[in-house]
Amino acid sequence: MIGTLEPGDWGLSVAADGALQVGECRARDLARTYGTPLHVIHEPRLEETGARFRRAFEKAYPGRTSIHFAFKCNSVPAVLRAVRRAGLKAEVMSEFELDLALRLGHGGSDIIVNGPAKTPAFLRRCVGLGADGRGPLVVVDSADELEALGRIAADERRPAAVLLRINPDYVPSGMNAGTATGSRTGCAFGFDLKTGEADRALDRIRSLKQIDFAGFHFHIGTGIRTPRSYSRVLERLAPLVRRARGLGLKVRAMDVGGGFASMTTREMTTAERLAYQGWGRLPAGITGGGEASFEEFAREISRAMMRLFPAGDLPELVAEPGRSIASPNQFLLLTVNAVKTRPRAGTWIVTDGGLGTVCLPLFYEMHEVFLADDVRRPRTMKATIIGPVCFATDFVYRNKLLPAVHPGEILAVMDSGAYFTAQEHSFGFYRPAVAAVNGRARLVRRRESFTDAIGRDDPDEIDVRPAPVRPGAGPIIQQGERP
Repeated sequence: MIGTLEPGDWGLSVAADGALQVGECRARDLARTYGTPLHVIHEPRLEETGARFRRAFEKAYPGRTSIHFAFKCNSVPAVLRAVRRAGLKAEVMSEFELDLALRLGHGGSDIIVNGPAKTPAFLRRCVGLGADGRGPLVVVDSADELEALGRIAADERRPAAVLLRINPDYVPSGMNAGTATGSRTGCAFGFDLKTGEADRALDRIRSLKQIDFAGFHFHIGTGIRTPRSYSRVLERLAPLVRRARGLGLKVRAMDVGGGFASMTTREMTTAERLAYQGWGRLPAGITGGGEASFEEFAREISRAMMRLFPAGDLPELVAEPGRSIASPNQFLLLTVNAVKTRPRAGTWIVTDGGLGTVCLPLFYEMHEVFLADDVRRPRTMKATIIGPVCFATDFVYRNKLLPAVHPGEILAVMDSGAYFTAQEHSFGFYRPAVAAVNGRARLVRRRESFTDAIGRDDPDEIDVRPAPVRPGAGPIIQQGERP
């Protein structure tokens, strides 16, 4: 039965007095201990979610599988360590993310390098990591990149293992046009399937001696809720797979990308986003039940792979989940600073976080919001939740049905694990802390300090001595301390 989502859908509980609780910790106590805005990671549930995704594909597919967490989704080291413990490898798109993967213990062969704008220096570094023959798998996005990588591999006299990213011109039903990464008219990613660009790339690979063709990659969007979307794209790739075989190129890996939805959020459709941004018409919320599981995605994709390849020649099945694992296992706490009501105009709840600083994904996604002090308080008013930045669109939600709230109370924005920390901005404010709860809480990322914020500036341009401490100001809690 489909119904309204409750804290239990995120593995959270509600105390006797109605307070939102994660593990042994009340959310409002975490907010008071570490300050807000504050991201809270539900660490054991995060690890279990990653392991469940991996196990689903291992069980469904008779060949080898390899699951790579998308670092762009959430690059907080505590999150990356948890998903690595779950048996997931790394998918990166930048030198920063590559550095993170290596620092966290991933070997070169554990890493897939993606992205449409890899610099020659970045490509050279990737090739260099293969000195022991176990370098990263590079997803080639364009003909220019293929040529550049071919030259670098020849210069270095080392092979570069590649997947060709294919743009299949497929958009899942209901997807926001802004996130349809498999559209040939709406997105530049990958080799065009319709015009034969992908075929020409296969021809060119045969003459690039240091390019080691491993297979194909595709990515069709974000927040995909229907397993059939993946199998339809695999069906579209069948002629390309046959052509590769005809050229003597063995498909050793098929990467179906990411985009698997978090079932406790949803993206707005294009029409919904226009109505919301233009007229403040908040779309219908998220409901629970009737959604596809990891196991259903794995079975559908595996069946399509087995139709596409002979039983004795199955390639490795690769997937790159991000939000489906991280999103529902982190939430964001905000403090209500003021409540303002104007007759015949509306009610505004003023908090310490909004689109300009910590909530950018709420521009195009629907997330649940709870009153952390009292989850059971009836929702009796429509209000617009706004942030601290001085522009009119720094909101969290417009016209959201909420309980009556009071200054000093704490709101919990659910599913902040995907693209919240990755897209946060200072905008004149210090970036927030992150705490992880595993029974008890610990600080895994401290709140940004003044020294952090100006750390890249020439010290001759600013006095970097510590500012005077305000009377009554408490010490900053350091990493590893517990409430």
